[in-house]
Amino acid sequence: MNHQSILQKFHSMIDSLRSNRAINIDTDMYEFNPPATDEELNAARSKFNLTPAMINFYSEANGFNIYWERVEQVEIYEGGYAAGYINILPVQEVFKDWKNIIYFSEDDPCKPLHPIDFFIGNACAALYLDGSDNPEVYYYYRGEKMRPLGVDFEGYLKLLLKSRGFWYWHLAIAGPEHINPAEPMSVEEKNFREIMPQLFPDFSASDFKRLNHE
Repeated sequence: MNHQSILQKFHSMIDSLRSNRAINIDTDMYEFNPPATDEELNAARSKFNLTPAMINFYSEANGFNIYWERVEQVEIYEGGYAAGYINILPVQEVFKDWKNIIYFSEDDPCKPLHPIDFFIGNACAALYLDGSDNPEVYYYYRGEKMRPLGVDFEGYLKLLLKSRGFWYWHLAIAGPEHINPAEPMSVEEKNFREIMPQLFPDFSASDFKRLNHE
């Protein structure tokens, strides 16, 4: 059996995006970093006991970024965007002090968050370092409450592969910040659930179940 590493799977995803005529990859925003050095991994270990999935990934690539956008015309809800952006940070960035970017005081509830995927300036997916050996990944948008995504680092990478980094796909799991019975879905979630099957026939909406944060 040919077992692909997680990085090889991302390269396979890139190949499928390149062959998809509905998609255009921005070559100026497509880069895989070299593997993390022993020094970088050891420095991260001094702050957190890296999980096997983290070690395996960062030992192959110390972060990467991908940006794509749809070429073919598709109907988009107003305020949405049919594109994908992944920005996996280098391991030395993940475990640095994020004061004045993610948290702003010592008692800020967001202090335990350490971004792993800063896909846009005001939003990211971040590890919630609460003392667990295998921390959960949270969705964070500046000025809003953080919300769990129900996956660890390895699980997050798997969802990235399935979502292709679609614009704010995280909200399909995290849901809107405030529940409105009249508008149970955000514009971003509506676009994700309706446009993804048009661009990627193998997309399965069941992989992105809304979590109950009540």
